[in-house]
Amino acid sequence: NLLKPLLFAVTVCDGTKNFLSTMGNSEIMYNLMKTRYNNCDIVIGNLEITMMGHTRDFNFLESIKEVTGYILFAINEFSRLPLHHLRIIRGSTLYEDQYALAVMVNYQRDGEHGLQELGLTHLTEILRGGVKIIRNKYLSYAPQVNWLDIVKDGTAQIVIEDNGPEKPCHKACGDVPCWGPGNDTCQILTKTVCAPQCSGRCFGRNPSECCHVECAGGCTGPKDTDCFVKSE
Repeated sequence: NLLKPLLFAVTVCDGTKNFLSTMGNSEIMYNLMKTRYNNCDIVIGNLEITMMGHTRDFNFLESIKEVTGYILFAINEFSRLPLHHLRIIRGSTLYEDQYALAVMVNYQRDGEHGLQELGLTHLTEILRGGVKIIRNKYLSYAPQVNWLDIVKDGTAQIVIEDNGPEKPCHKACGDVPCWGPGNDTCQILTKTVCAPQCSGRCFGRNPSECCHVECAGGCTGPKDTDCFVKSE
């Protein structure tokens, strides 16, 4: 089968461990990130985006499907995090030893720019660690997301504080939470909607629609080959 090798053709790139420190000026940092993450499928380590102005274009992050460490998004001014292909954060390393996803203080101090949407519309699994989303002045949808459906560890910290005023989801979402205002930003639920017979994720609400035990982040069918991502 000539197509088979293409199924495993993924691009891996190394993450960073800078926390909130700066390594040079903003232009240098931006260009380094663009080189590092362009066309990257899997980030080995942490994805850290900090101190970027509102004019920066981060569409080069769109290809990322998996981060093995944590995601830190802090002190930025642009409006949307374009990670809509990201399915899983493994949390092999954690920010502040607790959080797999940390989104903090993303707004312009003396202006009107800032984070408005978490563009994480396909994120369905955080294997280890919790979530910290605080002090994002214009972020209105993060509190509505059902983080318990995403976070695997039931004891992990989920801190959502001092963000923007909540706004309604698109009517297409019905009673499902959302990541943003569009009809394509409804949250994909893969755990809290499952039948009791399912021990993990599911692809439907019926007892026969459970994912295989090796799946993380959901699946398209019951077999291990139907997993979006393997848990190991």
